[in-house]
Amino acid sequence: MKPVLFIVSQGDEQLTSQAGLGLIGALLGRTTLRERLDQVQIPTRPTPEIRHSEVVAAMTGLVALGKPDFEAVETFRADPFFRSALGLEQVPSAATLRQRLNGLAGWVETIIREESAALVARHAPALTPCYEKADQRYGPWVALDVDVCPFDNSDSHKEGVSWTYQQVDGYAPIFAYLGEEGYLLNCQLRPGSQHRQQEARPFLQQTLKLVRRVTPAKLLVRMDAAHDDIDNVRLLEATPKVD
Repeated sequence: MKPVLFIVSQGDEQLTSQAGLGLIGALLGRTTLRERLDQVQIPTRPTPEIRHSEVVAAMTGLVALGKPDFEAVETFRADPFFRSALGLEQVPSAATLRQRLNGLAGWVETIIREESAALVARHAPALTPCYEKADQRYGPWVALDVDVCPFDNSDSHKEGVSWTYQQVDGYAPIFAYLGEEGYLLNCQLRPGSQHRQQEARPFLQQTLKLVRRVTPAKLLVRMDAAHDDIDNVRLLEATPKVD
C-alpha cells in the first residue's frame, strides 16, 4: 500500500482545547442563576458595568478548567469560544474578577448553593441507595457523606492557611456528597487549624435543607469519629427521614 498523499490547507475554523466549556455553559443556562445574581445589589457596586452573573460565570469556567486563580482569566479575554460558550458579553479582567467576587462574598452564597442543588435535582440520572432491604421499614437509604479534606497549601502564605491534622500547612474544607454517585451538594472553606466539629452543626443544617431540594428519600448520614458529637446526634434525630 502506498503512503497517503495528504494535502494540507489553511481553513477558517477556530480550534479550542476547552470544548467542555460548551457543556458548562449549557448547564448554567438551565438554571436561574443569572437572573438571581443580577438582582443582587451590593453597596460597592450598585450599578456594575459587568453584571454579577458574568463575573460568576467566568469564574465557574475557570474552575471547570482547573484554573481557579484570578490571573488565569487574562488568557481567555480574547478567546471567542470562552466568551460564547459561557454566554458572556464581556470577559472580566483579573482585577474585576477579584474585586467583584470579594464584594459579592456574603451576598450570593445561598443563591449559588440552591441553584447547584436544583441542577442536581433536574439532571442527575440517578441517586443510588447505599443500602436497600426488601422490608421497606428499614430502607432504602441514600447516603449523605460529610467529611473534611485537608489541602496542602504549603509556602502559599494565603489567608487562613495554617497547620492541619495531616501535618501540612493548608486549608481544611468540609464537603457533603449525596448518593453513591457522590454529587457535591455543599462545601465550606475553612482554616487548616479549625477542628472538624467546629461549626459542623450549622453546616449540617444547611446541607439537609439543600438535600430536600434534590430528593425526598430517606438519608443515612455518614461521618467519621471527629463528628461524634451530641449536637450532631440531636440534630439528626430531630430531622425526619434521617438516620
